[in-house]
Amino acid sequence: MSGERRLRVPVGDEASRWRTVGSSRTVLAVARTVTSAGRLLEILPLFRSDPRVQVLFTVAAGSAFGDGVGDYLRSVQARTVPWSQAVETPFHLAVSASANGALHQLKAPLLVVPHGAGYNRLLNPADGPEGGVSGLARRQLVHEGRIVPAAIALSHHEQLARLKRDCPEAVPRAVVVGDLVFDRIRANLARRDRYRRALQVGPDRKLVLVSSTWGEHSLLGANGDLVARLVAELPVDEYQVVLAAHPNAWYGHGGLQVRLWLADARDGGLLLLPPQQGWQAALVASDVIVGDHGSVTFYGAALGRPVLLASSGREADELDPDSPTALLSRTLPRLNPAGAVLPQIEQVMATHGPHDDITGRTLGLPGQADGLLRRLAYGLMELPEPAAPAVARPLADPLPECDEVLSFEVEAVVGHDCVTVRRYPAVLERRPGGQVRDPHLVVDAEEVNPRLLENAAIVVGRDTRPGWAQETLRRYPGCFMTAEIAGDRSIDLTLREGERLRVSTLGDVDPRCLPSAVYGWLVRGRSLEELGSGITVRVGGRQAVIDAGPCDA
Repeated sequence: MSGERRLRVPVGDEASRWRTVGSSRTVLAVARTVTSAGRLLEILPLFRSDPRVQVLFTVAAGSAFGDGVGDYLRSVQARTVPWSQAVETPFHLAVSASANGALHQLKAPLLVVPHGAGYNRLLNPADGPEGGVSGLARRQLVHEGRIVPAAIALSHHEQLARLKRDCPEAVPRAVVVGDLVFDRIRANLARRDRYRRALQVGPDRKLVLVSSTWGEHSLLGANGDLVARLVAELPVDEYQVVLAAHPNAWYGHGGLQVRLWLADARDGGLLLLPPQQGWQAALVASDVIVGDHGSVTFYGAALGRPVLLASSGREADELDPDSPTALLSRTLPRLNPAGAVLPQIEQVMATHGPHDDITGRTLGLPGQADGLLRRLAYGLMELPEPAAPAVARPLADPLPECDEVLSFEVEAVVGHDCVTVRRYPAVLERRPGGQVRDPHLVVDAEEVNPRLLENAAIVVGRDTRPGWAQETLRRYPGCFMTAEIAGDRSIDLTLREGERLRVSTLGDVDPRCLPSAVYGWLVRGRSLEELGSGITVRVGGRQAVIDAGPCDA
């Protein structure tokens, strides 16, 4: 933020002339990346409803992932002090979610907090000969013989032993306060159904949360095609895939590039969470996690969610081998990238067990972090705490980016008096030997890819005009039938031979699945008369009896 104009309010030489509220304490939140800024914003509600405290931000330069921090802080309307002014100005407290940067220049008691699930990642040897665990290392905590932080917040007593190993002189500054973010996630478990609705997931679908940290050994770095494979191979009426990618991946490569890499997966129905927020609510909503050695995967395992590990930093010596995250990475079942993903997802959901013995070594003092961290912060400011207890706040609804899926490869398995329909996004290729049997192509009339329309067995129209069905059948000679949506539970079919049917259901089955049930029934030699007697359609966890009769329209 160098070169920015100095603030005149609420700090500055003439601040008393311009400010509206004369707070007795000023807190400086030191952001270095979007990740650390996000963790600070999780902490700042500790000062809510207290007019005695004024919070300002500054940005410590030097991170390779510093892009986006200023925009992020402006988006939440945070007052930001240029670094050059921040290091000249006394504050009553400074809080940083990173031990990197010239924090020794600050004129304030410094509270350092982790920006993930504890302290796990090893410092890069390229940054200096003296190693250690990021956040616990001597080269971060000590400057010219002086311990820089006034307090080092730990999430578990286990971290004291590793701090003593790496920087024993800093142990007296360490305070175990628990994990505020995990406490907040747990406090929001009662809002699970709300978050699932925001992610377009009903009770009959499973939410697969794909979590990727940053770096070449992350899920995205080591298994770049896995997100698209999950979207391609999981039936859309049974599974929804949502991706939470680390902000360092977003801002290291650019949001434009991330979206370009994931374009096919998004066309196939992937939900893409923004880098600033949403992953916590998605964890609450999730049924299963496919992840790596990042904190989101760790928190998911701590919640008791089934987890498949698709990548791990332990092979690249990214993790402290003594950390709970490294132990968890050695324990979790691994995804076989050469195998079909659906059976692996089903197996881990059926056989998973708890990992409390591992995750409990990082997430200590459950439910106490808000109170303990607020007590520590107010103590450093030498200010009495507010009378009201510190409590966790509701998580915002997730707001993923998503695109409508317009084309499906569908299998219709016909039984004696039933048809089971499974749909897969047609825009994504599946590996040879995939599990889709005798698929047919169902394409929306608004699809812009001519190849899909020309090969469609069924073309679906919405808000169609008179004569649309016949015109569509003439335009696409390979089309077996057209389908016109006639309501929430009905659809009008026009077969190439000229028959017109209205197919309806009283059940809660997507009407766009009904044409496939009829198609599967007819191409296997079953009659329209049998269809009219009522058959059961099964789609995912739902089923309904359909009624088929002549269409008068």
